[in-house]
Amino acid sequence: MTAQEIFRLPAIDFIEAEICDLYWQYEQHCYYDNNAEKEAIKKLLAVRKRLLDKEFVMDDHYKQLLNDFNRAMTDQLLQMRRTVISTYNAVKQVSADYDITAMGKCFMAYLFSPLHPDQSKREKGIWNILCGAYDDFVPFYQDGVISSGWQYSGGEPESENNMLYLSEKTDNWNEGLNPELTSDMHLIYPFHNLYEHTCFSIFDLLWVRDFNVEISVEYDYATYKD
Repeated sequence: MTAQEIFRLPAIDFIEAEICDLYWQYEQHCYYDNNAEKEAIKKLLAVRKRLLDKEFVMDDHYKQLLNDFNRAMTDQLLQMRRTVISTYNAVKQVSADYDITAMGKCFMAYLFSPLHPDQSKREKGIWNILCGAYDDFVPFYQDGVISSGWQYSGGEPESENNMLYLSEKTDNWNEGLNPELTSDMHLIYPFHNLYEHTCFSIFDLLWVRDFNVEISVEYDYATYKD
């Protein structure tokens, strides 16, 4: 089956319609107690993920798409790391006595990917719910593709490899995928985090090439002397 056919399977069609209906109710109750709808949406997103991932069969086409996603996310994370360090250094020059921490968070683009094979209004709405454009519905994604963001407080920064693989060596976080087809892909840990620990289906990730990055700086100082 093509991806378009998979998205139109009756079970998935039903689940997505339920999610959209619940979100409409959630919006209507925004000034009242709408926690029940929010929790229901979270549960249905998890069901949707299981249904979609069950239909996924790795082949050379999907491998190339996954490789392109992995590479795009890797490039953005490395750029974010460089920007976090340079931001810290710039602030440190004018605030030398302060305790400074620079933080970077990388999110998949809020804009629905134009590469996605299903450009329906519903899929765009589902993406807005998943990616946080509407509200926080996906556990472990509040801080982006790295679950707690990436921070730097001076000194020797965490290595690129450790940020990407949680290891000083190049690794391959391909659990749950065809081990033979993915053995050479060097999938980074943030992909594993999204695929294994959040409500994003593999079909939500394959066509993502753009990201939103947030950089913030926090510094603390006292107005008194010990």
